Parts: sequence; C-alpha cells; structure tokens
Amino acid sequence: QPSTARDPFYGHENAARLCARFITHLFACPEYPPSSSGSTVKLPYFIAYALHQTKLHASVTFAALVLLQRLKARFPTARGSSGHRLFVSAFMIASKVIWDDTYSNKSWSIVAQSMFQLGEINQMEREMCQYLDWELNVDPVTLQEFEAMIRKDFAGPGPYPTY
Repeated sequence: QPSTARDPFYGHENAARLCARFITHLFACPEYPPSSSGSTVKLPYFIAYALHQTKLHASVTFAALVLLQRLKARFPTARGSSGHRLFVSAFMIASKVIWDDTYSNKSWSIVAQSMFQLGEINQMEREMCQYLDWELNVDPVTLQEFEAMIRKDFAGPGPYPTY
C-alpha cells in the first residue's frame, strides 16, 4: 500500500506511542535498543511494526501492558535495559494466552525485526513467565479498566502517574 510507505507507524502511531511511553516510564528504559542489538529502531517504531505485522486485536496489546505492570509490581525496583525486549516478551505471551492459534516463536523473531534470535526469544518467554510466576491471564473487566486508564493517563507528554 502506498500509504504505509510514508507512514513509519503503519497506521499504529497512537497505540505504539502509548505503549512506548508506558514501558519507558514504568521501567525507566531508553527508547533506543541496546547497542549490542545492532539495531537503532526507536521503541515506538518497533512496537508499531509488531502491531502491523501481527494484526492482533488491541486487547492483546493492552494485555501485554498489564503483564508488564504486574512484572513491575512484583519487582518494584526493576529497570529495563531494553523496552524492545520487554514489549516483545509480553506481547508474545499475551497473544498466546488470548488466542489459541498464535504465531510460532520463529515468527516472533521476525516480528522483532530479527533483533533477537530464536533461542533468545525462547529464553525471553521462559524468563517472563517465571518472573510473573505464571500468572498470565487477564480478566476482561480488568483489561477494559486498564486500557481506559492507560489511554487517559499516557495520552500526552506527561508527567505520568505511578501504577
């Protein structure tokens, strides 16, 4: 499509910026990936690409943010060296919990723009599940309330509340 050639957000700018603001605020991590990743894709563009590639329902995106919020609640002092890693781990798990028929981890490596190899994707998934003590479900009411809160609280340039 000609329009996406000019849109680095693939039509997902609002959601991508919202997610990036939430993640960088919650985990005090940079918008750029670690130099070791060999990538310079800023977090909002990375997220937009993932949303575009997977075409998953918005509920998966917000369920991923719920998982990240849970992670932060379990480890209040946790800081992130890579918002990219945090997002793709949570997004992948949320997708698997919500949809029966989901992408393979090899596909998630592609969604992550080859920033992580398959082995790393597998490890990220295992670690995130362990850190969350396998509490991966998000009930619909919680999800709805959380999404409304995030859309309101992270709409602008900040300051942002502590969750």
